[in-house]
Amino acid sequence: MKRLAQMPVKPHPAKFTNTHLEEIVKILGGSRELNVLDPFAGVGTIHNLPYFTRGLELEPEWADQHHATIVGDALDTGFDNECFDAVVTSPCFGNRMADSFKAKDDSKRHTYHHYLGRPPSKGSSAIMQWGKEYKEFHRKAWLEAKRVLVLEGKLIINIKDHIRNGEIQPVTKWHIETCLDIGLKMEGEVSIPVGGLTHGENYEKRIPHESLLVFSKKVALEDSIS
Repeated sequence: MKRLAQMPVKPHPAKFTNTHLEEIVKILGGSRELNVLDPFAGVGTIHNLPYFTRGLELEPEWADQHHATIVGDALDTGFDNECFDAVVTSPCFGNRMADSFKAKDDSKRHTYHHYLGRPPSKGSSAIMQWGKEYKEFHRKAWLEAKRVLVLEGKLIINIKDHIRNGEIQPVTKWHIETCLDIGLKMEGEVSIPVGGLTHGENYEKRIPHESLLVFSKKVALEDSIS
């Protein structure tokens, strides 16, 4: 598996770990001829995969961290129909920690604002709390992902539930239901253990894992019959 030569100049608070990347390779297989897109590429850890990778990132500082990432919009990628074998990405989780510059406790956590040195750009999902706006945004993102996928291509979403007011927010369940609703087929779910924060009023209830949700773009039944 490829490795970045050095740490990014502008780091990112959320990125694929080696564990994520290893599981993604297991899902996609060993063919180095695959064309893979990450529409929320951040600093470009997607490019550590052994494929032909392309990243889109809204924030120029992060897009500049890798030559195969360009500034772009996940809702309107500009790519042709059916041109990627896989779309692999980790969207924001909807907990809105990303837009909080000053922590309300003594945690050492870092946010999008901390790393950028400014608020996230207009239109960034980093500033969206879990709710209607978040759902509308990501439904559009998955429709765009479906458009650029080849038939039988795979969409892999890294996602995680979070706690609000002591209750688990069903973020993962919503992404599954939305992808099924737009016509994708679910192929499986891989659990990735992650360390939880040890600060904040809900820290004892932190979700100890993220999920890689795996979907495929199938031929519609009526198309296969005709």
